[in-house]
Amino acid sequence: MTRPRRFLVWLRKVHAWVGLAGAALGLLFGTTGFLLNHRAVLKVPGGRIETERIQLELTEAPASPESLARDLALRFGFAPERARWQVQPAKPVRFSGAPVTTAGTWTILLGTHRRQARATYLPGNRTVDVEARRADLVGTLQRMHKSDAGHAPWILLADAFAGALVFLTVSGTLLWTRLAGERMLAITLAAGGFLTLMLVAALAW
Repeated sequence: MTRPRRFLVWLRKVHAWVGLAGAALGLLFGTTGFLLNHRAVLKVPGGRIETERIQLELTEAPASPESLARDLALRFGFAPERARWQVQPAKPVRFSGAPVTTAGTWTILLGTHRRQARATYLPGNRTVDVEARRADLVGTLQRMHKSDAGHAPWILLADAFAGALVFLTVSGTLLWTRLAGERMLAITLAAGGFLTLMLVAALAW
């Protein structure tokens, strides 16, 4: 067996194993992607998010966004290390012709694929406004599809699946052109698929 032939045999085996390993993720992303594309037309039950707005009293004003994020994460049952925050500094504006300074705000973001919480805090206050959200099963799967929760292991897994799709596309094309069919037919099919993609993308731009 020649070296190119051995390489193609090896590539075919790897192509098959990578496809099998990513089958579960392919089913998840394919199903949730279909639901996201047609949720309005199909009127699929699910995908609902319950929202609750509350105001929490603090025992003392937090010293930093990090300390407030840690406290809120423990109160709502989130992992403190996954908390994120944004600080919007105070800035001068004009109100009714007079110069005033807006109060700076802290925004704390907590969440998993199923539960999320967004807190808004004005430094120095003893209260913090929190918007808590909870998704149903379909809504949770849709957030997993978009990696909305920012969970690092899931993002890495989704990135691995995206890389696997690229590999399967390239290896599948190479295997098809080398092991089956004529090259001219392969070029025609590939060019037709590319032109169709560009046309549809241009119409939807």
